[in-house]
Amino acid sequence: MSLKDKIIDASDELKKYPEWLSKKYLQKVRHKAIDKVKKELSLRQKNIEDFSDDELEALIADEEKEVMKSHKMGSMQALLILLGIYTI
Repeated sequence: MSLKDKIIDASDELKKYPEWLSKKYLQKVRHKAIDKVKKELSLRQKNIEDFSDDELEALIADEEKEVMKSHKMGSMQALLILLGIYTI
């Protein structure tokens, strides 16, 4: 079995999680993204009131993508470590 097949099998396993678990994950990602956006705005010395709802939603959506990307990379590294291909 090639590495590509193992990764595809692992990603298929992730789809088997129940819906309530994926909703809970998405809620956690959203809260983390909101916290990061608030922190970024405070570093730039901006207020939330300076932005419209659509602009804030766009900022949060972009940050959600970044949070999910970091989770995917972390889980991919963990998978590769388990397979013995990647070392820390």
